[in-house]
Amino acid sequence: MDNELRASWDRLCDTLKESADYIFDPALGVDSSEQAEGLRHHLRMLYLALDRTLENNDPEHPELGWTYPSKFGQDNPDGLYQTAPVDLSRTYRLTGRIDAVRYLGLSILNFVSGRGGITQQLNVGTPDLTDTGGGRIDIIFSPDPDPGDHVGDWFQVEPELSRLLVRQFFSDWGAESHAELHLECLDPTNPPGRLDPARTVTLIGEVANEIDTVPKFWTDYAVGYRDRGEVNSFEHVSGKYSGEGLGGSDQQAYGGCWFQVGPNEALLLEVTPPNCLYWNIQVGDTWFQSLDYINLPTTMNDSQARLDPDGVLRVVVSHVDPGIQNWMALGDCPQGVLTYRWNNADSAPVPDLKLMPMSEVADCLHPDTPQISADERAAINAERRLHALRRFTR
Repeated sequence: MDNELRASWDRLCDTLKESADYIFDPALGVDSSEQAEGLRHHLRMLYLALDRTLENNDPEHPELGWTYPSKFGQDNPDGLYQTAPVDLSRTYRLTGRIDAVRYLGLSILNFVSGRGGITQQLNVGTPDLTDTGGGRIDIIFSPDPDPGDHVGDWFQVEPELSRLLVRQFFSDWGAESHAELHLECLDPTNPPGRLDPARTVTLIGEVANEIDTVPKFWTDYAVGYRDRGEVNSFEHVSGKYSGEGLGGSDQQAYGGCWFQVGPNEALLLEVTPPNCLYWNIQVGDTWFQSLDYINLPTTMNDSQARLDPDGVLRVVVSHVDPGIQNWMALGDCPQGVLTYRWNNADSAPVPDLKLMPMSEVADCLHPDTPQISADERAAINAERRLHALRRFTR
């Protein structure tokens, strides 16, 4: 067993070295700055794999935890993502208060991106969860049918090893706060114990598989927009796309495209938002991870945006601040993925995009668009940073 332990460790180290080859592939078409971000993303994926595999991976004693930053799969900058392992041959209870957060979604899925399609057997969230009083929930996940006397929600599920994913989305970062949740397995057998050698070999192998497949999977998905010619345009999007096969929620309509914006250029996004619980628009990089949303306005949601008098949302996406409220910064990121989400919406409008020189932006805005000063921008960014870090208790 000593030899197997050492062999598993050596395989992990070799895999970590070889799995980053795609970052330096000339066919990917990225410069050294993007390669540096690619390496950071790769190590972030290792960090997530370690947390999900070696730490928070006891389905009889689950911990509904989160990692910061959770940068993969075009993560939502308005979100706090929590996961926990579940063995659905057992019964679980999720309780807590959720009325302080704009949207809370629950998914049971297998988290095998890059090694087969992501399958989900449950996808539910607000406003469809039962309020048992005072904004509280009491939810059972069980292989057994609902006995009919549970006050709250009861979901009968197929018995399989899986993970529970909780999405918490915040629209007003200053006024909304995270839900207070507790997850427990109601029929555990053994208390937590030390790792045994055979289990350790298996878990290290799972980490190696994750780092060998997942980062490149998301990069290939992102670059696929570019390679299909879906650049600076959403014209390829038709109807509602939920992205369930990628771990998305069927309560949301998603749309994405590749952006390429030069230092003195801008994308003007125009759309009339639908009636919905929540919406956002964001930018991400080649590696399909969100840009720095702590220090820069790289995302826009329904609480942060200003609609023009005609009801149209006009957002400028650029490296240079145009001096208006609806600016999404690129932070010197030359290319990547632009994504929108309509949550619990009555329709799924597709935004219009126009690439133009920065010098022409002002002429394309609504005439009533107010200007903001550099001092006002600094104050907005400082408040943004404060509330974003409060979400992650940092």
